Amino acid sequence: MNKFTRFVLHLWGKRPAPPPDGENSFPTRTRPRLRGVLTNFPLMFGGMIVLGLFLSVLFGPVFAPTNPYITGQVAGSYYDAEKGEWLSHPLSPSQEHPLGTDQWGNDILSFLLYGARNTLVACAFVTMVRVILGVVLGAIAGWNEGTLSDKLITGTIGAISAVPLLISSMILVYALDIRRGLPVFIAALSALGWTEIAQYIRSEFLVLKRMPFIESARAVGAEEISIAVRHVIPNILPQILILLFLEMGAVLMLLGELSFLGIFIGGGSHIAMGDEIMGAIVKLAEVPEWGAMLAGGYRWLRAKPFIVAFPALAFFISVTGLNLFGEGLRRLLTTYRVSTNFLLKKRMILVVILLSFATVFIINNTGPAPWFGRIASNFDGQSAYGYNEKLASMDGRGVGQIGLENAAVLIEEKFAEYDFLPGWKHSSYIYPLTTQIVQLEAQPVLEVLDGNGDLVQAFQHQVDFGFRIEGHGGSGDVALPLTFVGFDAARLANSWESYQGLDLRDQIVLLVEGNAPADFATEALLRGARGILWVTDENPGNIRSEIQLADPETYYLSKPNIPIFKISPEAAGVILEGAEMSLGDLIVADKTANQANAGWYSLPLPVGVHMSLSLSDPLTIEIPCVMGFLQGSDTKIAKELVVVAVNYDGLGKDPDGTIFPGANHNASGISTLLEVIRLWQEQGIDTRRSVLVIAWGGGLLDDPGFTAFLGDPTSYRHLPAQRRLNPAVVIQFSGLGAGEDTLLLHPDSSERLGQYLEEKALDLGVPLARDDSISIPSDFFTRQPDADWVYFTWAGSTVPIEEDVFENIQMEKLENAGEILSYLLIKLSRQSYLN
Repeated sequence: MNKFTRFVLHLWGKRPAPPPDGENSFPTRTRPRLRGVLTNFPLMFGGMIVLGLFLSVLFGPVFAPTNPYITGQVAGSYYDAEKGEWLSHPLSPSQEHPLGTDQWGNDILSFLLYGARNTLVACAFVTMVRVILGVVLGAIAGWNEGTLSDKLITGTIGAISAVPLLISSMILVYALDIRRGLPVFIAALSALGWTEIAQYIRSEFLVLKRMPFIESARAVGAEEISIAVRHVIPNILPQILILLFLEMGAVLMLLGELSFLGIFIGGGSHIAMGDEIMGAIVKLAEVPEWGAMLAGGYRWLRAKPFIVAFPALAFFISVTGLNLFGEGLRRLLTTYRVSTNFLLKKRMILVVILLSFATVFIINNTGPAPWFGRIASNFDGQSAYGYNEKLASMDGRGVGQIGLENAAVLIEEKFAEYDFLPGWKHSSYIYPLTTQIVQLEAQPVLEVLDGNGDLVQAFQHQVDFGFRIEGHGGSGDVALPLTFVGFDAARLANSWESYQGLDLRDQIVLLVEGNAPADFATEALLRGARGILWVTDENPGNIRSEIQLADPETYYLSKPNIPIFKISPEAAGVILEGAEMSLGDLIVADKTANQANAGWYSLPLPVGVHMSLSLSDPLTIEIPCVMGFLQGSDTKIAKELVVVAVNYDGLGKDPDGTIFPGANHNASGISTLLEVIRLWQEQGIDTRRSVLVIAWGGGLLDDPGFTAFLGDPTSYRHLPAQRRLNPAVVIQFSGLGAGEDTLLLHPDSSERLGQYLEEKALDLGVPLARDDSISIPSDFFTRQPDADWVYFTWAGSTVPIEEDVFENIQMEKLENAGEILSYLLIKLSRQSYLN
């Protein structure tokens, strides 16, 4: 018989014939045989179950049909957009839901696979801590029998064991605050469950310490700690290994028992069901976990037994498998001489460290927030960058211009492509904002002339100056000398008698906002002025030309018309250079120098100015505002409407062909929003609250009309909702494509929404601050009084209009802002309460 044949027979457990003289024989030590292992039913069957549990922890979420953190959790009936009907959970097993859904709409199979990681890792870590505590404390007590340490440990064991483990676990979990999630369960179950292990180890030490080989070790001078570690512990390692798996089964049993008392990881959210008389408060589990499934499902045992059957079966199989594997190990270790010294090797420290890291990972990734952040991190900055490039190339998207119409078509197509329902009446995405505007018929002109009437300096429309149509502002073409008029408000009575002696005939008047009375342009016209230059502050939005007849109670384009321009301080400085003066020479501490009359002072300047403006008659137009709607799936909170509103219009194209792309303000805002809703479709996010996304076409107008729209209840009555919708949250943003590294919040922003933004901002390493001096592009971005409101932008995002081009857009800014926005919207649309 050759060596190979004898080796196979040896593995199978049969003794071969004695080898002939001269051949090597097998050692006499009995080792595990293949037949002995294969016929060890508890070991094999339990091992397969344990292996299956291990694989489910590693790969379970990969095979889950849905992500329970972003789908399900519906309190009541819900609207199925694909089927076009309202459905009510729980749903029986089907092709879409192989194991059915629970009463909250959670896919049971997905909940089981995601819950395996939370439940089993918690179980493994609790078991590890219990065994370590039990072995260490039991060994100390047993080796030091009768000493103070022994009495303290045994006394603690007696005190803990005096209260049933189920009751003491429940008390400690609530004492540590169940809402803190997985760490509380690990701490509570670890602190209470080690006592039986410690008692067993103590008894083993009491027996082994009296053995002759221990006396022999003492006789040769071995230290006590060395004797315990090198001679006692190796003799109880097999029992410890067996206890490890049996204890895991016991921990799982305890988790199942606690779940029937309504105690599970995270504790869930409390939801009011029914009316005030017949209603009840129930728990909604927000963390996938087997105990949570039992806690909410056992009430449906008769009506829908599959809800509780599958999580109960998961507990049963897991506990059975762990107990069988432990029993199989016991049989293996008692039948064969198997060395367990590997448990004392240094590599076991690595195993403990790895399990600890795995537990920390699970803790940090338990709950909806980590998953919201993970989904938000899939925001594609390159895609948003591409949208920005398209929008920036549409001739500035000016109101009443073809570029705005083209942008509206693109946005509407994307809303439809990404499965948003039409947000306006008659299945339309377009809300027509009706208003009156004027349009340029020729390029506006503002020039500085020398004494001979020759051109000294020309200024750019929308960059250095813009026109006004309020009052007598309108068309005109004049080239006249410039006169400055200053005021002292404390001395000015501001009546027609106050201006006696003021002669402005055939003059262009220079005024400073904040110094001159707001209505002085009319008085200047009466005094003979042929044009007005108002010096504004440094905010580019204040220079923007006024094209809208915004207020029905305000006079616009009143006859006779004169050109009235708003100019920047820089442009005013250039004009005054011809007079060898500056604004500082004219205005001192907000008062005019050398007051000679009753609160006013005029100073003719040796400078000529040419003003030219040609406007059309007022036109009534409809501005396309694009709206997309997602119906909330949870009827309990679907009436709470989350509104995301950004403007997509810009300054457009001037008659001379100059285009103002508005790449950052605010093509970047709508580009970011389009990528967010694309991400939602890709991830299959199920919004529990209703969401209305708005791309407003008149955001840069003096009266954008958005606040009136939002406050009108009829704006939402046409939407496919079971209950009347009310805006609960309004989110606005602009300038997300360029700026500094700090994200600024408007000081009036909701504290709660600011905290949500900060959660993701901290994760990305983005500083976030509230800034009282934050610059808002227009009145479109206004705090809404009846809803939580937030407005954010990058610090330094306000740039000169001529520099607001696509080439200055930074993809990294778009990506960071997009991730933060996506996280905020997912959290607002998914979580049970806005707190």
